[in-house]
Amino acid sequence: MRQTAFGLVISACVIAAVSLTQWVGGEQPKASQTKIVAEWSFDKADDLQGWQPNAHITDAKVANGVLSFRTVGDDPILELRAPFEIPASPWHAIEVRMKATSDGMCEFFWSNTTEPPYGGFRPHKRTPFWVVGDGKWRTYRVFPFWHPEGKIIRFRFDPFGGANFEVDFIRIVELEAGRGARDEGRVTEWMVVGDARVERQKEGWFVALQSPDAFLLAPVSADADQQPFVSVQMSATAGTHATLFFASEKLHGLHSRSFPITADGRERTYTLDMMASPNWQGRIIAIGLRPTNAVGAKVFLRSLQVTEAPKGMATLQIALFALDDATPRAGVPTDLVAFVRHIGGEPARNLKTTLKLPTGVEILSTLHSAPRTQLEFGEELELRWKIVARKPTKGIATVTVSAENAKPVTARLALDIPPRRLTLKSEYVPEPKPVRGKYEVGVYYFPGWNTFSRWSPILPFPERKPVLGWYREGDPEVADWHIKWAVEHGITFFAYDWYWERGVRRLEHALHDGYMKARYRHLLKFCLLWANHNAPKTSSFEDCIAVTRFWIEHYFRLPEYFTVDGKPVVIIFSPRRLTEDLGSEGVWKAFEAMRQECVNHGLKGLYLVACVANAGQAQMAAKEGYDAVSAYNWPALGMKPGERWASFDSLVDAYRRNWEQIAEQSPIPLIVPISGGWDSRPWHGETALVRFGRNPKNFRRHLQDAKEFLDKFVPQGKALPIAIVEAWNEWGEGSYIEPHAEFGFGYLDAIREVFTDAPKEHLDLAPVDVGLPLKEVERLPLDKSAWEFERDDEGWANWMQMAEVQVVDGCLRGKTTGNDPAFFGPPVRLRASEYPFVIVRMRLTKLPRPSSPDPRPVKGMGQLFWRTTTIPESEATSVRFEVSIDGQWHEYRLPVHENRRWRGIIARLRLDPCTQPDVLVEVDSIRLVR
Repeated sequence: MRQTAFGLVISACVIAAVSLTQWVGGEQPKASQTKIVAEWSFDKADDLQGWQPNAHITDAKVANGVLSFRTVGDDPILELRAPFEIPASPWHAIEVRMKATSDGMCEFFWSNTTEPPYGGFRPHKRTPFWVVGDGKWRTYRVFPFWHPEGKIIRFRFDPFGGANFEVDFIRIVELEAGRGARDEGRVTEWMVVGDARVERQKEGWFVALQSPDAFLLAPVSADADQQPFVSVQMSATAGTHATLFFASEKLHGLHSRSFPITADGRERTYTLDMMASPNWQGRIIAIGLRPTNAVGAKVFLRSLQVTEAPKGMATLQIALFALDDATPRAGVPTDLVAFVRHIGGEPARNLKTTLKLPTGVEILSTLHSAPRTQLEFGEELELRWKIVARKPTKGIATVTVSAENAKPVTARLALDIPPRRLTLKSEYVPEPKPVRGKYEVGVYYFPGWNTFSRWSPILPFPERKPVLGWYREGDPEVADWHIKWAVEHGITFFAYDWYWERGVRRLEHALHDGYMKARYRHLLKFCLLWANHNAPKTSSFEDCIAVTRFWIEHYFRLPEYFTVDGKPVVIIFSPRRLTEDLGSEGVWKAFEAMRQECVNHGLKGLYLVACVANAGQAQMAAKEGYDAVSAYNWPALGMKPGERWASFDSLVDAYRRNWEQIAEQSPIPLIVPISGGWDSRPWHGETALVRFGRNPKNFRRHLQDAKEFLDKFVPQGKALPIAIVEAWNEWGEGSYIEPHAEFGFGYLDAIREVFTDAPKEHLDLAPVDVGLPLKEVERLPLDKSAWEFERDDEGWANWMQMAEVQVVDGCLRGKTTGNDPAFFGPPVRLRASEYPFVIVRMRLTKLPRPSSPDPRPVKGMGQLFWRTTTIPESEATSVRFEVSIDGQWHEYRLPVHENRRWRGIIARLRLDPCTQPDVLVEVDSIRLVR
């Protein structure tokens, strides 16, 4: 589920939190290198030195040189109310020495203004950092890079809720290193942040990291538009990835991007296209590098450069080599696919490919044309063959790709193709054989997979291909396969992601057309996750009553609806949305009225569950009237500062600690959330947050932790006898347990083994095993560059904040329902350099409202977004244009070529027609023109 809710999911933070700064050579910093700008040391009893706690902080006092306090609720704040003003330098650092009783995310807020609505504070004017809650003193140093403010006159410290804190000091220091000379794009001297040994050598630097948060930092001067590449030349003996940090003259914060490395001790050049990072803007004033994530690794760093073009020789990489079939069987033809990527400097010329297969496996046809004679940096080549194993086969397939100016690269694939198990011939999904244990086990279900457009971002990840193929979600037969596999592995209910914004609903096909019409639905309960990550000011008391009445009419009376104490369960994805729109007291009143509405219709009430991130949010949820707490996901738990790649094993440990902290401090019970993983590269490209190394074995350990947690806390009343997994099918977020190509039924088998007493040995059937064909979505052409909407939506079947979307009289038509309406286009593969303009012909008409029955023509703002095969969609990959909301046809010619991120291979477009609700949008055509 693609989410925008602020504060519910702990995100990967682009900051650095460390304990020491030192110069190359490992020497301790001299006093002259760091100047104290401001300091609060709490050395006088009962003197908070101007720091004022809000109502979510209790027992604040100063004694023995320490400020101590306890946090409750989800928004504790210590605000500096004493007069305060300092110039804002990019080389300021904030230091705080503190200890806490639980893990969590703290934040410093700052501003150069006192303007409302928040007294100058804004979400983008903040510096978050992760605090280890083991009760030990630590000094955290964070770099706000708040220089765009000019000066700082407001300062605030936000600890997290549900913990006890002690603070020794808070201070602001300035690093004199930032005043040094700056080479144009080339780093000639490093400052070391954290605990690391660095030695200057003739050809570069020797680096040995002694702490996981250590990295190198240096001032630079580079034009982001003219120098869009970073080249890192180094070797490492251990680790899986490195992290690049950077700061821009025009943007707040220290930003980061992680990238995979090959840690075999051999020197390599890693070239990063920084256009994939939306914050790579303006003049770059600082560059940082954590060369590996492995503590104790030995690194030789020869150079780091910010450049105009990719550096180094041509370098090929086989990004993927896999079967494009989740259930290969002997005698059944299948596709073998390889993705070749150029990650070097000069173009790779005259590519050649060699494929070797085990004995008994034959190539039926080559599905790709001859490899292109040349690959530029960042370009990909898809190689595809139709093969068949004449008999059950185990063996190794290899593919080798070479170029006249690049070293050959080889990938190996272990093939295990079993016999076709036609154990029974069936005309329909075989009847399920349910098993279960003493606990209810649910999974979230994301209904996003009913068209080729929706599946298209997953196509480059064939290891994620479902056993059902690229299926037509909403088909009752698909739902019955899902039900069968779920109940045969101990899953007892699905929690469907359900979308409602002031009566506008979307993505109902999986529930209404699939599950509701499925033959076996009586075997699996269901409930709703209200995915209310809506626009601000879209929640109201009246809307809460309206949505409750809809639930009662369509869901709550069904025998399959999941209940607790006889009350229908609804999970609220974004409690913060309701709190911000209604206020905490308003939320309480709305919930009481919603429960009464259920009672008035003969139900026992309503059981409301809040998704929270920590114990403090759980305490707030209790005050607002929720019955229990849970979560959708916590993907960044346990990650190092600035890191975007981390192991799934570290996530498992962090989940366990968070469960325990919530259970021990929350006034209401926990439905224990379980992570199915996280790797959102299909959604977010190279900037994605990735938890690597997930497999059925460590997922089983995660499940075992959850079961032990339930065994301990359910008898105490601190947890409900329920576990819920995120998710069945979050293919884009990389959180899925539905049977798929890479691990088959491995994740479901783990649930069966941990949460039921059913025999481990059992038969998992797929459609191919019972002679049923896969019913996949219809594929669209990828070379299409114009859409006229003469008959249908031509793949523009995905939208947001739109209602009544349909094709009428040769136009794609819909009514906007919020301030951020959008149409999402189908997948394409078009070379950007061939299409410098996009032309949109559309008509916008303001619809009358009771408060404004006679709307007049107005001007507005439209926006066209795009994504490429290497650059994700963001504000940086867009063009804005003025639109007329006057009921007349207009043709808008958009010079997309003027944006430097319009390059490479365009993979998708998105059209935001305006920024207003209640506008009738009619799109006659969208054309890319040469």
